[in-house]
Amino acid sequence: MNDTLISIVESHLSTGHVLLDVSEDKRGNYIRVVIDSERSVTLDDTTQLSQSLRDSNEIDARFPEGFRLEVTTPGLDQPLQYPFQYRKNIARQLRVTFMDGEIVRSLTGTVVDADDASVTLKDGIHDVSLSYDKIKSAKVKISFK
Repeated sequence: MNDTLISIVESHLSTGHVLLDVSEDKRGNYIRVVIDSERSVTLDDTTQLSQSLRDSNEIDARFPEGFRLEVTTPGLDQPLQYPFQYRKNIARQLRVTFMDGEIVRSLTGTVVDADDASVTLKDGIHDVSLSYDKIKSAKVKISFK
C-alpha cells in the first residue's frame, strides 16, 4: 500500500471505520479501498466515503486526468485481521490455521468468545483459545442452512 494514499484515505474515514486495504493502478487511474468496522458497514457508509474521496483535493492532485473509485467491504473469503472482526463473527464457524509451537495446525470451530488478545472456538466438544499472534489465517466458513 502506498503510504501517501493510505494517509489520504484514513483522513476521510468515519469514526469506527478501519482501512483494511487500499490499492491503486495509476495507468488505469483506479483506486480500490476496503474498509470494515465493529458494527456493520452500510451502503450509506461506503457511499459517504466515496463522495468524500471524490471531493478531495489530494486525490484530484494525484489523478489530474480523473480516476475510478471503488469503496467496498471485505468479502467472506477474506481472512480476518483484527480482533473486532472475530467479535463480529461470534456464533459463526471459522477455519483457522495456527502455530502450535513449531507445528502448523488447522481447526474448524464456532467462535464462542473474542477479546483484544485471543479468540475462543468450540471444536465440537472442547473450547480452544488461540492468541491472535499464533493465528496464521482465519476465514469464516460459509454454510448454507
